[in-house]
Amino acid sequence: MGLPLNSRSYYSWLAGGVALTAVAAGVTNPTPADYQRRATTEIHTFLLTHVCPQLMQQTTAIAPLVLDTCDDLEVGAAEEIERYIAYHTRAYNLGVATLFVTELPIQTVWSLGAFGQIVPLPLS
Repeated sequence: MGLPLNSRSYYSWLAGGVALTAVAAGVTNPTPADYQRRATTEIHTFLLTHVCPQLMQQTTAIAPLVLDTCDDLEVGAAEEIERYIAYHTRAYNLGVATLFVTELPIQTVWSLGAFGQIVPLPLS
């Protein structure tokens, strides 16, 4: 038998459940370091799999420069990307979630972190 909707016990259980959910979300929110690692991995992968191949297909005078830059990117540019992300990201703790705002040269990226997950927010 369930609790009647007008009983104090029902509202106590409901308030307790909401409080536990909020605490669980707050405890499992991704940290700025978590966000920086994930953003770095995604940007690094995007550069290596999309940008470098497109630039290498072009037969221009900058081809040797592109080749050197992409080789450097494969070796160890992830730390530089992570520093850039750390310097250009603001994190706002919303209690049950964390909002990450990263200023990139071409656009601002908004992401929401909650329950250990980071989800980019489409704002267009």
